Parts: sequence; C-alpha cells; structure tokens
Amino acid sequence: MKKIALLILTLAFAVGCSSTKKPVTKADTAKGSLSFEYVASTRGAYKKVVVTSDSIVTIKDHAMKDVVSKSINKSDWNQLVTASEKVSLEALNDVQAPSKKHQFDGALAANLKIIKDGKEYTSTTFDHGNPPVEIKSMVVKILMISDLDKK
Repeated sequence: MKKIALLILTLAFAVGCSSTKKPVTKADTAKGSLSFEYVASTRGAYKKVVVTSDSIVTIKDHAMKDVVSKSINKSDWNQLVTASEKVSLEALNDVQAPSKKHQFDGALAANLKIIKDGKEYTSTTFDHGNPPVEIKSMVVKILMISDLDKK
C-alpha cells in the first residue's frame, strides 16, 4: 500500500512539475538567440522577468498566477543587447555583489541569467535592487521594462 501511495505521489509531482506556463522554450535558446532572465526570490516572494527579442514575460508569484506577457520595444531590446556586449559572459559568475542583505532575508536574493546561443551564463547572487556594477545597466533596464512594479 505504501508503494502505491508513493507511486501516485511521484506521478502527481511529475505531472505538476511539467507546467505549460514555462516562459522560455528550447526554441528560445537555440543557436543564434539571446535572452535574459532575472529572478528575485525569498521564502515568501518570487519575481521573474524573461526578456527575448520579441517579448517580455513578468511572473510575480511562485504559483505563476500573476503573469504578464507583452511585446518588447526594439529600442529597449537594442539597449539590453548593447549592455550585454559590454560584459564578459564567462566572467558573469565572478561579479561581486555590493551588499549581502539577501543572506539574512534583508533583501530578495537575485540572479541574472543570460542565455546566448543555447549556453547559460548566470551571475552570482546579489540583493534585489542593488546589482553589481558590471550588470547594473542590464538589471535596471530589465526591471524598468517589466511589469514587476505595476499593479
């Protein structure tokens, strides 16, 4: 009986984890593509912004009930691309966070991921609202064009 219950729970978990609301698809990370993912979270909060060359998807909660998708302005996209070209993607994980409030729940823990030509480059964790200098222009632009602060 325990094995059956465990099997049912495993299947339910597998089905539940295969959500159709996934904002980034494999086609988005194909060769020649570029996208940006910004995630800020803590135990009780979750914010995610995914920016591609044609859209901005803003997720405001863990359950993905508050999701806003819209097209991106070409000027905004070009500014993000230009800012990303000024950063060494291989060294993105080595940037130093200017503060560490996220380590004791003083701020949401944030990361910036850049997906280029199917390869992922992720920053070190930093405080939401206080990104490292090297990626600040990208983070500020992503937050500005997202719907995170809009009701």
